[in-house]
Amino acid sequence: MGLTRRDFLMRTGQAGGFGAAFVMMQSLGLLPLPEAAAEAGRLHLVDGKGTRVVILGGGIAGLVSAYELRKAGYTCTVLEARERPGGRNWSVRDTTRVEFIDGSVQSCVFREGNYMNAGPARLPSIHTHMLGYCRELEVPLEVEVNSSRCALMQSGKLNDGIAVQERRVVNDTRGHVSELLAKCIRKGALDEDVTADDKERMLAFLMQYGDLQPDYLFKGSQRSGFKVPPGAEKQKPEPIDPLPMHALLDADLWSGMLSEEVIDWQPTMFQPIGGMDRIPYAFARHLGKTIRFGAEVKQIRQSAAGVTVSYQDRARGATHTVEADYCICCLPLTIMKKIDADFSDPVRAVIDSITYDHAYKIAWEAPRFWEKQNNIYGGLSWLQQTVNVIWYPSAKFFSENGVIIGGYSVENGTPFGKLPDMQAKLDASRHAIDLLHPGHGADLANPIYVNWGNIPFSEGSWIQGFGRAGNLDALLVADRRVYFAGDHTSHLVGWQEGAALSAIRVINQLGARVQSGTDAG
Repeated sequence: MGLTRRDFLMRTGQAGGFGAAFVMMQSLGLLPLPEAAAEAGRLHLVDGKGTRVVILGGGIAGLVSAYELRKAGYTCTVLEARERPGGRNWSVRDTTRVEFIDGSVQSCVFREGNYMNAGPARLPSIHTHMLGYCRELEVPLEVEVNSSRCALMQSGKLNDGIAVQERRVVNDTRGHVSELLAKCIRKGALDEDVTADDKERMLAFLMQYGDLQPDYLFKGSQRSGFKVPPGAEKQKPEPIDPLPMHALLDADLWSGMLSEEVIDWQPTMFQPIGGMDRIPYAFARHLGKTIRFGAEVKQIRQSAAGVTVSYQDRARGATHTVEADYCICCLPLTIMKKIDADFSDPVRAVIDSITYDHAYKIAWEAPRFWEKQNNIYGGLSWLQQTVNVIWYPSAKFFSENGVIIGGYSVENGTPFGKLPDMQAKLDASRHAIDLLHPGHGADLANPIYVNWGNIPFSEGSWIQGFGRAGNLDALLVADRRVYFAGDHTSHLVGWQEGAALSAIRVINQLGARVQSGTDAG
C-alpha cells in the first residue's frame, strides 16, 4: 500500500525536521508562501517623473539601479572611478593592466580569447535575478562545471602524498560510513530510534548508498575507479582498492569533498561566454552616457532639497558636481570610509567598523594537460597546502591552450598571505599545481596575480567573514536622501545576486517615497 500524503509528510518531518516538512507542504500547495517571502526580490517600478538620482559606483548594484530606474522615468547619473563598468566583475585579458595600490603593475599577455575572471566566475541556477538580466540583456551563457569527480585531492597524510581522484575520496568515505552505520543497525544499537521495518529498509538503502557487500562490509567500489578498467578482453574489471578510513580522516579534505553541497555551488552553474564582464558591459551599452567613467567621488552633501556629489575627473584632474534629488551609494565600505560625507552617526559607525577580506586569484596559461592526462573538464582540485584550490576552465574544452586558476582564497590571516612577495606566491601556486600534476609546473606561463585588497577603488573583496554583519542593518534604510546598495547590504555577500537584490530593495524603497510625495525616509 502506498504512502498517504499525511504519512509522507510525517516521515519528511522525522527525517528533516519541521523546516523540511514545512517546505514540502509549500511545494505540494498545502501552504501558501508567506507574503514577505513571496515579495522578496520582486521589483515594483513606480513612475519617477524625472526624479534625479545620482548613483555612486558602476558595479552590479549601481548598474541594476540605473537600468531599472531609467525604465521608470528617473533621470540617472552613474559615477564610476574606473574606466570600465563592473566593479569586482572584472575579466582580465590580453593587454589588461593589473595595477596595485602599492604601485606594482602587471600586463596580461594571454592568447586571443583567453581570460581570467578576477572576481565572480559563477552564476548559480538559483540566482534567478542575474540569470534574468543575462536573458534580458542577451548575454549568452554556457555551463560552468564547478565540480568534477576526475578532479584531484592531495594531502601529505593520504596515499603517501600522491594526489587521488575526487571520486575515490567521496565514494570511499561514503562506503566506510555506510559500513559503520550498517554495523550499528545490525547490532541493535539504534533499536530505540528505528523500527524493525525501517531497519530493513535502512540496511537496503545503505547497501546501495555505500556500495556495500552482501555482508554489509565495504571492500571497494567501482564508483571510486578501477584497478583493472573495463575493456573488451576476457579480464573482468576490478575496483580500485579503497582508501583507509583513518587516512581519509587524517587528510581532512572534507571541505573540498562537500563543497558542491553548498547551496550556491550546486549544479547547474553558468558563466557568460567569453568572460563574466560580458554582463556589466551589456548593462553599460544600454546605459550609454548615463555612466561617467573616471569619476572619483570626493564629497557627499545632503540638504532638505537634495544631494550634491563632488567628484574628480581622473583623466583631467578637474572637479565637478552633480545635483540630484536622491543618491544611491553602491561603493564598497572600504572606499566610503575615505569620502567626505555628512552621513548620520549610526551610518558612519557602521562604515568605520567594517573590515574586508582580501581574496586573491592567480591565473596561468598552459597547454591543457589536465584534460589530456587526467580527463578533468572544469571543476576544482583541493589540497592541504599553502595554495589549497586549483580551478580548471569550463570554456573552450579540447582547445590547445587554457587558463588555469592556481589558487583562490583569502590572504588575510592565512599562510599564503604571509608569503613575503609576489614571486613567493607565484612559486606556491606553481608548487601546488605540480603536486597535482607532476612535471607540469614547468608548463605554466604568463601568470597574473590579483589581490583585491590591493586593487584601487575596491581595497577588499567582501566583508570579512563572508557574511553580512548584524550592525549593517543601519544601511538597509535611507540616511535622509542617501540609500545604500551592494552585496554587503545583502545576505548573499560576495555574489552578484546579492548586489542585484540590494538594488531592487532600494528601488522599491525609493519608489514608495516618490509615490508618496513626501521626504520621509
